[in-house]
Amino acid sequence: MAYVGGGWSSISDPAPIAATKNGWVQGFCRNGNAVFLGIPYGGRCDGEYRFREAGPAPKWNGVRDCTKYGAIAMQRRMDESAVPEKYRKTLRDYDAVFSGGQHFNKFQERPNENCLYLNVVTPGLDAKGRAVLVYIHGGGYTKGSGGVVSTICDRLIDEENLVIVTVNHRLNVFGSLYLGEFDADYAESGIVTQLDLLHALRWIRDNIEAFGGSPERVTLIGESGGGMKIHHLLAMPESRGLFARAIIMSGSVPPAVKTRDQGTAEALAVMEKLGIQERDWRKLLRIPADGLLSATSGMGLILPETTPFVPTPDGVRMPINRDGGFRVNGQMWDVPVIIGSAEEELATSFLRPELTWEELRRELLTRKKAMMCVVSGITEENVDKLIEVFHSRGRKKEPWQVLIQIVSTAHFLGGGSYLAALAQCGEGGRVWHYSTAFDTPIPGEEKLACAWHGADQPLTFRAVYYKKAEPVSEFMAHSFAAFAKTGNPETENIKWPSFDRKRRETMIFDVKTKWEEDPYRDIYRAVAQVSPSFTRMMSGVEWIESPRCKKQEGVS
Repeated sequence: MAYVGGGWSSISDPAPIAATKNGWVQGFCRNGNAVFLGIPYGGRCDGEYRFREAGPAPKWNGVRDCTKYGAIAMQRRMDESAVPEKYRKTLRDYDAVFSGGQHFNKFQERPNENCLYLNVVTPGLDAKGRAVLVYIHGGGYTKGSGGVVSTICDRLIDEENLVIVTVNHRLNVFGSLYLGEFDADYAESGIVTQLDLLHALRWIRDNIEAFGGSPERVTLIGESGGGMKIHHLLAMPESRGLFARAIIMSGSVPPAVKTRDQGTAEALAVMEKLGIQERDWRKLLRIPADGLLSATSGMGLILPETTPFVPTPDGVRMPINRDGGFRVNGQMWDVPVIIGSAEEELATSFLRPELTWEELRRELLTRKKAMMCVVSGITEENVDKLIEVFHSRGRKKEPWQVLIQIVSTAHFLGGGSYLAALAQCGEGGRVWHYSTAFDTPIPGEEKLACAWHGADQPLTFRAVYYKKAEPVSEFMAHSFAAFAKTGNPETENIKWPSFDRKRRETMIFDVKTKWEEDPYRDIYRAVAQVSPSFTRMMSGVEWIESPRCKKQEGVS
């Protein structure tokens, strides 16, 4: 595909100004784009608003300076000097990949309990009604910010004429601690993160026209934890009409499955770490934010096979997912969705390049790592067949890659996207499915490369660190941008059939990108036989055997 586009970024004013419903904001010009940082979309989160829906966004007189990032959510942050010397280069290499080699110092970001800020980057302050791409950051429900994406997106904006919005919101204990069993007034405390996102989406609806965007053409995009948050938004009735479509990358977890008992158990575990008795739970409302964060950092999972502090649904604003699968009361299935993941999502957790085939076999049978509980059904009778299915998929894989792929496919970060796509199209919704197979060098292991978790995210924003990733970035970015504009990722140069229950067309993003009919059919069948977690995610998804793919379709 010959990628063409560019020249849309037209801002020349060094200090552009826009009007919001709450007051005027002044940003700055960067590469022809108007950049506005740290715009408040909600009010206080501390004091009386801790563990509750935030207050309204403040109004101000005059022009507000929006040239610096606002606070990010409370989370553990450390200066690079606190990182052991032997790990600093690896850390810098990861940052370089995620930023496309552009300068972004995440250690300069400052957490605060009051963190409801968003950033807008636009190629024009006019009335052209551009498509809006709203990035919801990853990091599970415990960490992250929208800073890096709002720094690296200029090239995508210039090529595709989009408006980009990134959002900060409450996380971890501040965003999802369920206290409803102690006081009914806190019934919504387990979904505070999601309520923040609803506030942000309402702000976008009410204000984005002033930044050259259209409130009718809003697309959510989120990777990892961002994808999980989008799944939860899809399950919430209040989100209807606040966005037109969604892109979920490597974060497909059945939403709203956490029970109130599990949420209460998490709250009790937090109080135990803080030395607070259940009858004194209100001390949580007064303890300093830093102390609350320090005491709860690194907490283990209350709900297995997901991420800490996922929402506890209140049963009203977020319906309870009683089936445990991807369907939640039929909410939002009419929203077109792109859903996908990478082949080796869990590479950093299982990277053992020295692994032999015999050691791989033994590792699968003994399951020494806790995360390998996702394939607890592996036995002497099925282990060799399982290995062969993965080893023979496409190009031949090394033992370390096979181990990573097996566990990744059984995990929600990997195989979850396939099941989510099946559930979506099973309800009559329009969905496009993809898999990233492009091998990105692994920081700290320069001679190794695979499709590891998150490596494809910067490519969608045209932030390319390795030159060989340029064709993959062009294809992903252009098709995702087409989807944001029209609700369909196909263009005159890109053929990408929608995913259906029979053919299960899947786009494979690689050096030579192409789509295939159900390319991972044998892999998913094999994993379904050995993975209880995969089976649980299939709840409510009718497993229909698809015909074997007879050919591969190229993409011009």
